[in-house]
Amino acid sequence: MEKSTTKTKAKPAKARRAGQTSVPALDPTKKKIFTFFAACIPLLFFVLLEVGLRLVNYGGNLELFIEAPGEYSDYYMCNPSVARRYFFMQNTVPDPPNDLFLKEKTPNGYRIFVVGGSTTAGYPYANNILFSRILQFRLQDVFPDKKIEVVNTAMTAVNTYTILDFIDEIIAHKADAILVYSGHNEFYGALGAASSESLGRFRGFVKLYLKLQQAKTFLFMRDVVGLLRKWLSDLLYEGDVTKPSATLMERMVGEQTIPLHSPIYQVGRQQFEGNLRDIVNKAKEAGVRVIVSELVSNIRDMKPFLSVSTDSLPPAEEVYRHAAQLEREGKFELAKKTYTRAKDLDALRFRATEEFNVVLRRIAEEIEIPVVPMKSYFEKASPHGLIGNNLILEHLHPNIDGYFMMADAFFDVMHEEGFVSERWDSRRIHPEAYYRENWGITELDKSYADLRIKILKGNWPFKPKSVPNRALIDYEPRTKADSIALKVWIEDINLERGHVQLAEHYEKLGQFDKAYKEYKSLIYITPHNVSPYLRAAHMLIKARKLNAALPYLRKSLELEDTAFANKWIGQILLDRGLTKTALLRLEKAAKIRPQDAQLIYNLSGAYALNGQFEKAKKTLKRLEKLQPDFPGAQDLKRQLDSLNK
Repeated sequence: MEKSTTKTKAKPAKARRAGQTSVPALDPTKKKIFTFFAACIPLLFFVLLEVGLRLVNYGGNLELFIEAPGEYSDYYMCNPSVARRYFFMQNTVPDPPNDLFLKEKTPNGYRIFVVGGSTTAGYPYANNILFSRILQFRLQDVFPDKKIEVVNTAMTAVNTYTILDFIDEIIAHKADAILVYSGHNEFYGALGAASSESLGRFRGFVKLYLKLQQAKTFLFMRDVVGLLRKWLSDLLYEGDVTKPSATLMERMVGEQTIPLHSPIYQVGRQQFEGNLRDIVNKAKEAGVRVIVSELVSNIRDMKPFLSVSTDSLPPAEEVYRHAAQLEREGKFELAKKTYTRAKDLDALRFRATEEFNVVLRRIAEEIEIPVVPMKSYFEKASPHGLIGNNLILEHLHPNIDGYFMMADAFFDVMHEEGFVSERWDSRRIHPEAYYRENWGITELDKSYADLRIKILKGNWPFKPKSVPNRALIDYEPRTKADSIALKVWIEDINLERGHVQLAEHYEKLGQFDKAYKEYKSLIYITPHNVSPYLRAAHMLIKARKLNAALPYLRKSLELEDTAFANKWIGQILLDRGLTKTALLRLEKAAKIRPQDAQLIYNLSGAYALNGQFEKAKKTLKRLEKLQPDFPGAQDLKRQLDSLNK
């Protein structure tokens, strides 16, 4: 019998585990698609995050210009929150002045934007002492047929990075000219080379950062990093960056010691040069004219903050003492050079060196733009050419005279270079002294600025960090203005409200001239607000200075057509014998305020003086219904009745 044979299958190289099934290999095309979508998941996450953050408007609106609120809806204004672009380590941030400009630029309009730091922003004064505000009034006087708009975008503790970031938005809003006063904050201003808000020393990286801020996701990530940095600052450095008692000047300093020509100094200088060149080139390419100004500071009466010596440079303090000795010896020109050298050697870089003026002059010459010789203006007005406390309050912020001088310097260069128009009517050009004498400034403005400077000087670097700031504790108000200035600082009211309170105080005392001056100051602080024009006129009327009230009443009508202005213009013109024009004003006022008995009485008299006796009688009957015993009404009625006999 033959043996049966069975064939057995060969065992696989690797035995399969019980219950394991084979998986077919993925098709290469499908594998690529799968890989693509897997790679897109993180991207999709960030897209969805960006959409979500935009839906909730994370971070708010950080555009430079926003629509003005309420009754000013025809205007744009600087965004009070725009500084959030640059300050992510600070609990409080600066804001720009409250300048407004029309959404629709008029055919006869000329629009100027002003850029810079705290000096350009008028520190320590309110907006009535801005050199740009003074300049606007002067230009408007020269060109009454044009609509001159001067928009100040400056803020404390910012530098040319901020201006470079603003420039496209400024150009987009139909700028005719840009005025630049900037350079003192290149080291400690936001994003500066030695700032607590620095992002490093590579300018290209900072410029990229400024572009990326347009993404809400980037802002969110930046803020998270900022919170971590604040936490570390509180933990390791006793919270200097966020310390509420510190001034912004103190909180912005990251690296204190910066010797002249040191590597970090060179970074700050190159940052200034690169940014300024980009700013001017962008404006010029857009057909916008630019003026840059020299930088000035207090060289005589402000000692160097930080004196260090190197192998090649002497200590700043030693040079400063030598300058003072030269001044005592009457060697003023040499003293000026030596004081300037001491300022440049100051290793705490709150004042720009003269090299910065050299840089801006070189750029201006290369690109062919005018330079304001600001130093020569300040030196000519200083004893022996030594700029000190005569024009500057501390290290670099001008006093009131200094700000008027800045406006004068820009005005002169604009005149010389044919800005606004090639032809200027010399008959309409008033000297700087005319504006200085007639400007809206009161003791409250001076008291408030004085208090701000006291608080500034009560902190580092004017005092050691270990010394508490006693400026507010030791402040003793001597006048009502001093008391209100203190109230503005410690209570939740602004300086505008302070002026109103002081005006109301004077009005109660019957001191109408003083009350008028407070409202006049408000006109220069908020020139688009009709209220201070009307209140100023009202105080002059109470003081029986009707002719002086007339210009304020007329100006108010350019802002708002009110019964009060029409009524009093009508009354003043009636007293002058201009009965026809007066009648038109009184009729308009009566339409707005038909229940005003005095107005109706004046209107009746105006009709009578214009020979419209029937209308005069009808108007008197209206007055009888409103107030039967109104003084003078019966006499006027008898006069009208006698005309019919």
